[in-house]
Amino acid sequence: MGYLSVACADRGEMTNLVVRVGNRATRISAKVRHSGSDLLILVHGLGCAKESFDRAFASPALDHLSICAFDLPGYGDSERWHDHDYSLESYAEATIGVIKAMQAAGADGRVFLVGHSMGGAVGLLAAERVPALGHCVSVEGNLTAEDCGLVSRQIASQMASEFVPGGYTSFLRELQSSPRKDLQAWATWYEGADPAAVHQSATSLVQWSDSGKLLELFTKLPRTRSYIHGDEDGKHHLRRLLPPRDMHRIADAGHFAMVDRPAEFYDLLATLLSG
Repeated sequence: MGYLSVACADRGEMTNLVVRVGNRATRISAKVRHSGSDLLILVHGLGCAKESFDRAFASPALDHLSICAFDLPGYGDSERWHDHDYSLESYAEATIGVIKAMQAAGADGRVFLVGHSMGGAVGLLAAERVPALGHCVSVEGNLTAEDCGLVSRQIASQMASEFVPGGYTSFLRELQSSPRKDLQAWATWYEGADPAAVHQSATSLVQWSDSGKLLELFTKLPRTRSYIHGDEDGKHHLRRLLPPRDMHRIADAGHFAMVDRPAEFYDLLATLLSG
């Protein structure tokens, strides 16, 4: 497990990591910055990519942290799996592999695990296997069945034989035609994803959300846990389930708060991680 190649990028390095997931060595495309022993791991959502967290590398509030944003297998520039094992469990194992690779490169302090949407669920599955966990943050992440309302349940309701040749392209066109900048950005990331990865990971996400286990994992975390959401969705169903201290709202933001209000989002994140 380690680095394959590195090229310079704006305030970070574009890197290929090799991590072990099950029996396979998997190439993971990542953007990294080495700035200290404490490590910020950023896990993207369904149909997204590491670029959804690009502004983290420009945030002065995070300058003291090493950062790694990476593409899950089947997404962005990471490896595609021919056996299509794109489950949340496999993604959690890939996340652990990324953490270990960054720790081996010197970021061996506390680990701050931040996941957006589906990535929030992946982060929860990985968190219990991170001994040095400093804080786990779910950003509009899935915790209950109700959190599948945006896209994932619609995708999972289709057979793979329907979605891969048809449903995938239909949703891409819907995103591309949207006047919203967050959905247009999503279209760019979504277009780079393997349709089989989108379908299988959506199916796994719905299964985990419906099980009730994600909420249980979140509430069993120590005090160092937070849930961030945009005020476009009041998350009233979660306010009945989580203590107020766990929930944090970004004004004038939707599902992609880090895209809609990046300065406010990353300032809040830095405050939470320093608590």
